[in-house]
Amino acid sequence: MKRKEKIESLLQVEIASLIQHKLNDNRIGFISITDVSMSKDFREAFVYYSQIGSEEQKEITKKGLSSATKFIHAELSKMIRYMAIPKLKFRFDTSLERGVKLVDKLNDLS
Repeated sequence: MKRKEKIESLLQVEIASLIQHKLNDNRIGFISITDVSMSKDFREAFVYYSQIGSEEQKEITKKGLSSATKFIHAELSKMIRYMAIPKLKFRFDTSLERGVKLVDKLNDLS
């Protein structure tokens, strides 16, 4: 496993843990951190998450994550001292929804 992949994996696990255990924001619903992808220069990390719910719930969660980004970054800095923590950018991962739609289409064909 390359260094970049190790860091992405570490960030994914730690961010998911922080959201589940330390973040007390009611706007953030039940989400899963599906992937973390870092830029080549290690300055930015795109954190992909999925959520099942209405568009309104997803928008509320997006705002909650946006306001919690600095807290999550600060907590990561305390936990991972041997590296500079990249700037976090949360993005909604649509792959789960696309998968459900694909399965529904396949079921309709049967």
